[in-house]
Amino acid sequence: MNILLAEDDPHVSMIMILCLEKMGGHTVTLAEDGQAAFDAGVAAPYDLIILDGMMPKKPGVQVAKELRDAGCTTPIIYLSAKNVEAEYMNLASGYIAKPFEPTEICARIDAILGRGARVG
Repeated sequence: MNILLAEDDPHVSMIMILCLEKMGGHTVTLAEDGQAAFDAGVAAPYDLIILDGMMPKKPGVQVAKELRDAGCTTPIIYLSAKNVEAEYMNLASGYIAKPFEPTEICARIDAILGRGARVG
């Protein structure tokens, strides 16, 4: 899966990339702020977009709304330490709370997207 990860914390993004690429076999593109996430999301096709809730320039929920307004239908998962407002959940396929267990991140993403757990 080709994944866009929007995360401004370098430690969290490193853990996510390791989990997704090494354990999940995915290809990850990193956007370090909300504007970069929006720009990447409309410029190239992704199988999944993971948006941090709190980022510089634009929060994840604003990025999700703008992506949807631009016609993007890619599944979106919020990644945040704060509760996501219910009004924005209609823009997303799911939510992953921080802190998360690194060994469970791929299974959690698969569960949110309805794909079941990975084998191996």
